[in-house]
Amino acid sequence: MTPTWRTREELSHQAVMLATQGVSARAIARTLGVSRNTVKALLAVHEQTRKTQHSALPAQARRAPRSSKIDSFKAMVAEWMTRFPDITAQRIFEMLRSQGFTGSHTAVKNYVRSVRPPSKPAPSLVTPTYDPGEMAESDWSPYEITFTSGTKMMVQALSYVLVHSKRKFFELYTSNDLHALMDGHTLAFARFDGCAHHCKYDSQKPVVLRWEGHQPIYNPRFVAFASHYEFRPLAVRRGHPNDKPRTERSFWEVERSFLNGRES
Repeated sequence: MTPTWRTREELSHQAVMLATQGVSARAIARTLGVSRNTVKALLAVHEQTRKTQHSALPAQARRAPRSSKIDSFKAMVAEWMTRFPDITAQRIFEMLRSQGFTGSHTAVKNYVRSVRPPSKPAPSLVTPTYDPGEMAESDWSPYEITFTSGTKMMVQALSYVLVHSKRKFFELYTSNDLHALMDGHTLAFARFDGCAHHCKYDSQKPVVLRWEGHQPIYNPRFVAFASHYEFRPLAVRRGHPNDKPRTERSFWEVERSFLNGRES
């Protein structure tokens, strides 16, 4: 009888499968063309290996490390990276070429990336806390609306956020001029049944005409509006989102929860 197995693994597998079907060791030996002692040895090894942790996939063979052209320059690279922590891989490559290095820029870049310590994330900036009714924040954000007819329109979203309670008010306008700003504020005040004592703004023209050093020159028309409702505007420089983070973050809700998934 021609054996149906070619390797020791196939022989063991067939012996185990027959044994699980209740076939005797004598019949297994006759079927596979081996001795009964061989069958008993295969089944004993199988029972022993089942008691230990086993992986269906064998461990991937590891290749022996190959030498690289940069190996003889590693000490030099380490010295440069210690002296100049922010040095780039391109600059190291140029310096190595002047020292006789004949390898590629990719090899240098990959090696520098593997040995450079990861940069520490910058800690989050601390934002001030305020009492109820003490501070609000307001800002604009533009959005392009595409109608089902194919026409597009640019709208301006006004945000007014109470810092302590994080209550938010939004309104959409076709312009972010002074009239739209004041109209949005009056709607927000009606919605909240009042206004905060102070409100932060960036350097938008309806609020701040210009800066003289560190002193903002407020728009007198908006100052008159603020005096009527008895709140004080506080101007912050553009490019400092942490000065009014609540209103900056609030536009995420407009984008994801209001405008997203709507058609006009």
